[in-house]
Amino acid sequence: MNINQISAWSIRNPVIPLVLFAALLLAGMVSFSRMDVTNNPDVDFPGVEVTISQPGAAPSEIENQITQRVESALRSINGVNSLQSSAGEGYSGTFVEFEIGTDITLALSEVQTAIDSVRPTLPDGILEPQIQKVNVVGESIGYIAVEANDMTIEELSWFIDDTVSKRLLKIEGMAEVGRFGGVSREIEVILDPAKMQALGVTATQINNVLRQENINASGGLAEVGGTRQSLRVLGNSDSAYDLSQRQIQLGGGRTVRLADVATVRDGYAERTSISEVGDKEVVNFYMNRARGASDLAVYEQALEELEKIEQETSGIRFIRMGTSTDYTRLQYESSMSALIEGAILAVVVVFLFLRDWRATAISAVAIPLSAIPTFFFMDLMGFNLNFLSLLALGLVAGVLVDDAIVEIEIIVRHMRMGKTAYQASIDAADEIGLPVVATSFCIVAVFLPVGLMPGISGEFFKNFAFTVVVAVLMSLAVARMVTPLMAAYFLETKGHAAHGEGPMMDRYIRVLTWTLDTSKMRALRDGIRKPRWPWLYVPSLALTAITLLMVTVLAMFELFNGSVSGAIASGVGAGPLWPGLSGLNIAETAGQAVSEDTNSFGYKLVSKIFELVILVTVSIGAFLAAFGGFRLWELPAGTGTRYAESTRYLTARFYDHRIWMLGIGWFSLLVTVLLFMQTPTQFEPKVDRNRSTVNIEMVPGTTLESTKKVVDQVVAILEKEPEFDYALERHRVGNGSVFVNLRDDRERTSIQFERQLAPELAKIPDARVRFQSQSGGFGSGRDISLMLAGSDPDLLDTTATNLIEEMKGLDTIVAPRVSGDLNRPELIITPNREIAAELGVSTIALSQTIRIATLGEIEQNAARFSLSDRQIPIKVKLGEDDRTDLTTIENLPVPTNTGGTVPLSRVAKISFGAGPTVIQRYNQNRRVIIGADLADGVLKGTATEQINALPTLQNLPTGVIRDVVGEDQWQQELQDSLQIAIVAGFLLVFACLVLLYKRVISPLVNMTSLLLAPLGGILLVWLLGEPQSMAVYIGILLLLGIVSKNSILLIDFAIEEMARGTDKLEAMLEAGHKRAQPIVMTTVAMTAGMIPTALSITGDEAWRKPMGIVVIGGLIMSTLLTLLIVPAGFSLADGFEKRVGPWLRKRMLTYRPGDDGQPQRPERVVPLPGGAPAAPRPASPLPPGAEPAE
Repeated sequence: MNINQISAWSIRNPVIPLVLFAALLLAGMVSFSRMDVTNNPDVDFPGVEVTISQPGAAPSEIENQITQRVESALRSINGVNSLQSSAGEGYSGTFVEFEIGTDITLALSEVQTAIDSVRPTLPDGILEPQIQKVNVVGESIGYIAVEANDMTIEELSWFIDDTVSKRLLKIEGMAEVGRFGGVSREIEVILDPAKMQALGVTATQINNVLRQENINASGGLAEVGGTRQSLRVLGNSDSAYDLSQRQIQLGGGRTVRLADVATVRDGYAERTSISEVGDKEVVNFYMNRARGASDLAVYEQALEELEKIEQETSGIRFIRMGTSTDYTRLQYESSMSALIEGAILAVVVVFLFLRDWRATAISAVAIPLSAIPTFFFMDLMGFNLNFLSLLALGLVAGVLVDDAIVEIEIIVRHMRMGKTAYQASIDAADEIGLPVVATSFCIVAVFLPVGLMPGISGEFFKNFAFTVVVAVLMSLAVARMVTPLMAAYFLETKGHAAHGEGPMMDRYIRVLTWTLDTSKMRALRDGIRKPRWPWLYVPSLALTAITLLMVTVLAMFELFNGSVSGAIASGVGAGPLWPGLSGLNIAETAGQAVSEDTNSFGYKLVSKIFELVILVTVSIGAFLAAFGGFRLWELPAGTGTRYAESTRYLTARFYDHRIWMLGIGWFSLLVTVLLFMQTPTQFEPKVDRNRSTVNIEMVPGTTLESTKKVVDQVVAILEKEPEFDYALERHRVGNGSVFVNLRDDRERTSIQFERQLAPELAKIPDARVRFQSQSGGFGSGRDISLMLAGSDPDLLDTTATNLIEEMKGLDTIVAPRVSGDLNRPELIITPNREIAAELGVSTIALSQTIRIATLGEIEQNAARFSLSDRQIPIKVKLGEDDRTDLTTIENLPVPTNTGGTVPLSRVAKISFGAGPTVIQRYNQNRRVIIGADLADGVLKGTATEQINALPTLQNLPTGVIRDVVGEDQWQQELQDSLQIAIVAGFLLVFACLVLLYKRVISPLVNMTSLLLAPLGGILLVWLLGEPQSMAVYIGILLLLGIVSKNSILLIDFAIEEMARGTDKLEAMLEAGHKRAQPIVMTTVAMTAGMIPTALSITGDEAWRKPMGIVVIGGLIMSTLLTLLIVPAGFSLADGFEKRVGPWLRKRMLTYRPGDDGQPQRPERVVPLPGGAPAAPRPASPLPPGAEPAE
């Protein structure tokens, strides 16, 4: 049994298919109920983060002593793709990106080994390196603020760390609960600098004594009373007061009570951040789900657990500050609604065409039978219900019923020929079987390479592409097995009836007949001798056609943007002559005459009308140029010479209406290219979220109090906006953040809210205030991120400065600057080498003494105070007021080699200086990241084009390179992979068509028809003012498969008719008559199915709306063009194949008819131009599969 007989087998054996699909339906429902709902797909991203802290160290020392050594160790690991490092005050962070496919567990182990190997060479004062893999399952699922009426801030912080975190982590799927804000308890030993100096005590001595004495230690084992007992040495103090009464050994037999040189208190660590909601301090925590868990399920269980904690603990209140699950839930619900609504609209279309409720019901059944089992296969592949897989289901809403519509329409046509439903189902399934299989596999061929793309983009789009592939294959299985089966037993025969007739069909057939008309060409050739040298005819015809095509191209692009004259002028060293019609700013000027506001409806409408006029003018001008060129070519035909006759014979071909239709196709392709050039681009659509984040960067060294004032000023501005609901404030030393929640009933989108408010926030003095971009990535966290790298820091800084000055002249971007370029104030301590050597004071001793006195000892070397449930650190350091006095720093006691102490100023010089805030590196080179925000109403693609054209970027100095980072890196990777995937998809579609037709030329007609797919989609996108984005490209991918389906239905029927001996013209007309209705039906049904997606009444429209617009516009336009152009193209291609194929076979192949032992048939001769006979051509077909290759 071959694949074309599967429908007949299903009809004769109905139980097996019904049981199979019932099982798949049940499995799909079970899988759907088990699948996790998330925002982003779970991606195994092979990245590892290495963080090393050295409190108090400056960025330059961090880079030299830590970062460079870590990078050298990591670079030797196999599979490392890139290294990105940052050296800031007290920390070094290195992100190691591995090649996709690397085992993350093995990578983590190798990074750990590399760091262990370099650990002995790192400074002594560092904390233990923190190594962890990067988790890209998405942003935190929720942020909660906690306030308490009867708890101190320290008690509330510990309540979250100890009670809340433990309770929430018991929830299945909860990966992390992290507190931010609040304080951590510690025993503070506040040193008295005057008493320390008087007694000659150093902070290091006090810390070392406390480490050795305030500890509970093991003491070994003993056997007492016949039992074996452990020995414990209990040196831990019971309270802070007891600790203050300890005697400190100073050496030389001297002791001093700790309380005599310091104040000891049970408090909390010095505060570096504060969180507030409505001027009331709160403590916050975030929640992250585990890989493979559901965002919605985990968050809902967490809320239930928090409600229980509230009921059990009086005075505690949990405030929901924000969650990504609201957006996830809305997208899920709106996607499922769009799928259901689209399916209903598609079914309604079927009923309007067929007016048969039984046939409509059969088509309707195909949708759940295709969609629900898809969930089963998605579950098997480990997919979840994320925004990409839901996007795929929304995209194929109309496609799911496509194959069933074709099948049922053909079955109904056969029934109206007088056949029974049973026989009509078998005959129709046999007629349409292979075309339906080929059309489905063409869609699969387009999306399969997308699912196999490498890199990060491939990991994300795997969910999308394979969901489409599975859904289409399930739709094919339903159409081939269930639809004919149900039709055979459920449809009601009503005898002979008209099918597909009516005024619209008559008009189409008349138009189709006109497009295939060759009478004018034949009339011009009547009475003209054929070319003297026939072998020159085809090259001459090709040369003429190519010349006219190139004239069209040159005229169109010259009129549009003056690129042709500009290229010529550039070749001779001159400037461009003119910018073309698009460069004259006609549309912008007309729009501004109506409204100065470029975002107003009036401006957009008028400017778009003028842009449309320009496009039409350019198209007409290009046509006139081609027509004029053709008339010039025809001039020699007016004479009576032999050359004139040959010219008239040649040019007569261009009066063939089929050539005219191909010319329309060529113009359509050129207009498509122009529209793509004119439509602005952006990588991904901007999402309208309910939250915005404002980042505040202060001058380095700014205190917490000063930061709070600026943050409060920002909040005061935000509160005046009607979109503002509430905000969470984060005040940190040197920077701050405001997490804004926007109202659901707001008029402006979050993007408009941010862009329009950004200029006002930028006016705040002594601070850099900006909104966090949605596309921050690993760059500057702003809309635009540029990275320059090089080994010469001075040259790199100079280049960056020049580039920023040039960027300031662009009106499409706001506030370009280097990320982290502000210098931080420093106190420079330079040892006096002679005196220090004489007293035995080393640089390390100076560093350690100063660090402990001002910051306290690092965590791993700090003394500990043991409680019943935990240990808290003992921090020995100067008080906050003492650290503000330079004299106190100068008089810090420093130990000498004799056991005494000397003031710091005796052995070192203290001066003021400045240094970088952060040093960034890329692949072991210094890097500079330049960030900028987009102006209101400007798309990233427009701004990027202007930036790339700046002189500095066009002529980077030697030693400075530009590399992509963050979103730009992913965009470039995705574009490269997508280009390869599209080419692979084209080749796979061609392979499917060759297998279907068993010939080469006809599939080429189908392939050229794919070029007509984007026109309607990009035209509608351009008219509605939408930008190009990934959503647009995804819609175009689907169009490629759908357009091939339409052409397959036409050409397959024509080939079948011609194989029965029907004349080619009659076969094409019959193909149009029989297949136009199913083509139009499927187009209208798929268009109806995409309407809910295009409207996106509920949920975020950023991704779905442009995708739906592209598919709707592309379907309508490509169907119209396919119904008219493909028949003309096939007619010409078939004639070319029948002439050239036998001619080449006779001269190139040794095969002759009869060599295969098959029965012979009468032959006819197809003449070539000039009267030369071609090889004989069979007049009637051989059995299928017995035709020789041509």
